[in-house]
Amino acid sequence: MNAKVYALPVPFANYQQTANVIALPKRTKYGLQETLPFEWPVKQPTNYLSPRVTELKPQDFNVRPTSRTELPSATQWSMRLVQALIEVLNGNRSLSQLIRWVTPEVMSGLKLQLNRKGFPKFIVRSIHVHETDDGVAEVSAVFGSPNRSFALALRLEGLDGKWRATSIVWGF
Repeated sequence: MNAKVYALPVPFANYQQTANVIALPKRTKYGLQETLPFEWPVKQPTNYLSPRVTELKPQDFNVRPTSRTELPSATQWSMRLVQALIEVLNGNRSLSQLIRWVTPEVMSGLKLQLNRKGFPKFIVRSIHVHETDDGVAEVSAVFGSPNRSFALALRLEGLDGKWRATSIVWGF
């Protein structure tokens, strides 16, 4: 279908410019528009009050405990975390990728504990999760090589809307 479309100007027969209307700049021959005014004049006061910036920010930057109802599944989350820890131990993942998942105290402990060389490649064998309190889960995992088994214990706490490991104990 071939059709021609024509754009016709609006008739200005009854147009009168008032004082509260700002005439926007016209397009130039290159198709660019000049800068728009920073503020628009308002004739009538509005009933809407914009929120202040301080109302949108939290009052402090401390970690906030989170209830179990606002957290994802502890079982699925702990399975991912244990697998990621074993990948760090195997050398397949960087330790810095776990910063969001653990507290700073646990991260500094992991840097010291996982700095060992010569480990065989480990696999995760089983994971058990027990939620002891609202927003608290304790995880026990078994991992190892074909010849040996080792244990891993984690304490997960709901902080700032996500699970974070607050304690990790390796059973080497």
